Amino acid sequence: MKNTLIHLATAALVAAFAAPAAQAATVFDNLGSAQAGADPVMSFGPLAISFNSGATGGLLTSVAALLKSDSADIVGNLSLTLMADQGMQPGTAIASLGTLSSAAISTADFASYSFGTLAPVKLAANTTYWIEISAASPVAVEWSWSTDQTALGVAGQASYSQEFGVLMNSDGGPYQASISVSAVPEPASYLLFAFGLAAVGLGAARRGKTVR
Repeated sequence: MKNTLIHLATAALVAAFAAPAAQAATVFDNLGSAQAGADPVMSFGPLAISFNSGATGGLLTSVAALLKSDSADIVGNLSLTLMADQGMQPGTAIASLGTLSSAAISTADFASYSFGTLAPVKLAANTTYWIEISAASPVAVEWSWSTDQTALGVAGQASYSQEFGVLMNSDGGPYQASISVSAVPEPASYLLFAFGLAAVGLGAARRGKTVR
């Protein structure tokens, strides 16, 4: 019986650790689209784009934006916030996701910048959310926008600036970004892992009883 438990535990643990990690799926990406213009984060902001979380939803994995700084002498932090949707406009703030120093942003040309490891936030499936970039202190950063309507996730969504309000992507140019969502691991994976740990613990306890 003891050997059977150990074999079952080993198999369970191997299966749990060998299971493929949840893959991140990109739900919005127009970083490679032709640029049509750019808006300053400080004077026009906060700036935001809406996106759909996809068929399964999951954890917000990464956000990158096409940015450029107009001055290396003006340094401040950009804040990234996840917003709820309220009638196809930014609603209440759900979570503060991270910050990016404008000192890290090139003054030479636009480039893609990631906001690093994001605060873990679970997104509901097939739900509209907004990603907002703002600055509490002066920065000279601009966020590029494109009129490309064929890029992934662009159709049916919108952009927002304090200067112009909400513009549907079909009427204006959404800010350029890439947003990825990772599926939440299946409950069965956790059960399998827990069974493996329990079986190992039980086997160890029984071995302990036979030691004199």
